[in-house]
Amino acid sequence: MKNNIDDTDIEILGLLVRDSKITTQGIADKVHVSTASAWRRIKAMEDSGVIKGYHAVVDQEALGYTLTAFAHVTLNRHTTEGVAEFDEAIAAMPQVLESHSITGQADYILKIRLKNIRDYEMFLNDVLFKLPGVGHVHSSIALRSLS
Repeated sequence: MKNNIDDTDIEILGLLVRDSKITTQGIADKVHVSTASAWRRIKAMEDSGVIKGYHAVVDQEALGYTLTAFAHVTLNRHTTEGVAEFDEAIAAMPQVLESHSITGQADYILKIRLKNIRDYEMFLNDVLFKLPGVGHVHSSIALRSLS
C-alpha cells in the first residue's frame, strides 16, 4: 500500500490528520468517493502501517503543565547496549513528549513538558542526569509555542 498511495489517499490522510474523529461518511463526502471506498482506503492504510494510530491532542497548559523544555543530550557511551538502555529509559518517561536521535553536537533532543522550571530542575537532577551514559545536557526553554 505504501507505494500505491494516490491523491485521494493523500486527501483522506490530510482530513484525518486535521480531525481524527471525522466520520467515514464525512471523508467520503469531502473526497467524492463512496463511503465503502473511503472505508476500504482507510483500512488499507491502517493495515499497511501508513496510518499508525489515532491520538487525542491534550491542552497541556489546561492541566497546569506550562513549561516546555528541549533537552539536547550527549551520551558518553555509544555502545549498542548503552544507546538501547537510554532509548528504553526515555520511552518510559511520561514527561518526555518526543525523543529524537539527531546529528550535530548532541545525540538526542527531547521535548519535555512539566509544570514549572522547578519541576524541570528536579527532573534533570533526579532523573535525566542519573541515567547511565548521559554525559551532558544543554537545555532550551520555549517562550511560547506557535502551533
